[in-house]
Amino acid sequence: MANHVENLYNYHVWANQRIIDHLKTLSPEKYQKEMKSVFSSVSKVLSHLYLVEYGWLHTLEGQSINEAMQSSFQIQEKIEKLPIEDLETEFHTLTSRFKTFLNRQEDMEKRIMLDNPWAGLRETSISEMVLHVVNHGTYHRGNISAMLHQLGDSSVMTDYAFYWYS
Repeated sequence: MANHVENLYNYHVWANQRIIDHLKTLSPEKYQKEMKSVFSSVSKVLSHLYLVEYGWLHTLEGQSINEAMQSSFQIQEKIEKLPIEDLETEFHTLTSRFKTFLNRQEDMEKRIMLDNPWAGLRETSISEMVLHVVNHGTYHRGNISAMLHQLGDSSVMTDYAFYWYS
């Protein structure tokens, strides 16, 4: 059985896939439709989810936050232009890399010093960073659900309790 950190990350992957599967049923026009909301389109929210997770993985792998952000910025334009099927493939690759990283860890409570350009230095653990990735994903999947309702569409349930039964 996976430890708690890996289980939370697996939930995050499951919830992202549920959203992606649902978004693939939309027309490309609706998926990319510009609107007044927390993001300019549903596609931008999904790209943001990917880019932030990509950055946090780089941070976990040893890059500074500034370096990780630069890594994300370098691929942002490419990621934002991808059709959802190709972005899904990118998510699968990222998930595989993230799980490989987690599987190699002997101590999820290992302390890491973060130098956040906006907030300063903070010592944190791998488990806290993974929790942040999961929480960030939950927050923005909620944005996607709200935006879908704005577009006259429905969303899918991605609550953690539904993951228990999947």
